[in-house]
Amino acid sequence: MAFFFVQECAFDTGAFQERYEGVESARVYDYQSEVECDKNAEIFEYAIRAVHDVSPDGFAAIKVTALGNPALLERWSAALVEIRRLFEKMDKEGNGKITLDEFLEAWNNLFVHEEYTHERLKEIFSKFDKDGTGKIDPIEWTSTLRPELMYQMAKTCKHHGPFAEAALNKEETMLMNNTFARIRKLVVLAEELDVRLMIDAEHSYFQPAIDNIVLDLQREFNRSAPRIFNTFQCYLKETDAKVDEHILRTELEGFHFAAKIVRGAYMVLERQRALDMGYPSPIQDTIVDTHACYDRTVQKIMRRSAVQRGSSKANVLVATHNQKSVEGAVKVMNDAGLDPATSGVSFGQLLGMSDHLTFPLGQAGYRAYKYVPYGPIHEVLPYLVRRAQENSDFLGGVTKERAMLFSELLRRLRPF
Repeated sequence: MAFFFVQECAFDTGAFQERYEGVESARVYDYQSEVECDKNAEIFEYAIRAVHDVSPDGFAAIKVTALGNPALLERWSAALVEIRRLFEKMDKEGNGKITLDEFLEAWNNLFVHEEYTHERLKEIFSKFDKDGTGKIDPIEWTSTLRPELMYQMAKTCKHHGPFAEAALNKEETMLMNNTFARIRKLVVLAEELDVRLMIDAEHSYFQPAIDNIVLDLQREFNRSAPRIFNTFQCYLKETDAKVDEHILRTELEGFHFAAKIVRGAYMVLERQRALDMGYPSPIQDTIVDTHACYDRTVQKIMRRSAVQRGSSKANVLVATHNQKSVEGAVKVMNDAGLDPATSGVSFGQLLGMSDHLTFPLGQAGYRAYKYVPYGPIHEVLPYLVRRAQENSDFLGGVTKERAMLFSELLRRLRPF
């Protein structure tokens, strides 16, 4: 058994949401938050070094909202949604691909293009077409369209619509670049110390920005080994499609897929926000749907073609306190012939929780980890509360653990 560490040092995202929601035109940013982000980056550096020193085979986890202004991350996430919608407009055939001809036609229709020659536009297209197929898919489109390019495109829009409105301005672009630079610096350190780094999932309205950053880093650092792990929350309805997209992207571009799978931690807030703002809830309709998505996602990752071919390991952390999900994952491993010690499958539970799962896994030769949150009590405690909400069966698990301990105590006393 080993450990991985997460520092709870995110901003009060609720306060930022309350302050900026509905007033995008103001776009005011408190530069004191940049100072806090730099301080948080230093703490994350300490966490990475701690993993290297204490548990070399462990993980370190970071939160993107601790390294960039949450209001800005929400803005960039909204921009990415509009970028995806622009892709759909440009995809005339509706087949999820943009050809060079479609790209040129859409550009001429949507943008003032005097500054862009035919050759220049072909060059731009080739930057999107990362796998050289002559077509652009949605992930290539959204993950390549950096804030700088979106800003330049927005300035040349023939009509000032949602895309132009969503584009980050110069100040926001600079701040986003600062955020990315902080994260990349941590990844470089993790690479130097040979520590695996997990990027935590957060609220759904931050997640497009987080996914965009993670994919960019995975392209660079997951070529020879699975350095960066993304986190997928299975209580979101979009998870099946998103996991499929990310697996396909790694297959096409030739880097290692790596993921932590959780159920999700912001259900109450997400549903209330959807209700307040009048959009469909992103959360699964029932807990049964969430369980099914979790088990389906774990199986999909373990059985993906790269694992079957032997070109990549499973590279998945099954992070759960749910005994059925653990047992299900072990069964998939057995059925697929995945070795407990070398397949790249790991299991994780919070320190002090579900020891009746963690220790037997470790004793049986599986890669079992304890997740260690640390930081100020006013930030760690809400984190632990969210974990309890995420695992609605956790209290039942506590009762089960107590019964197991009592039974073992009786067994040991019986000879006397």
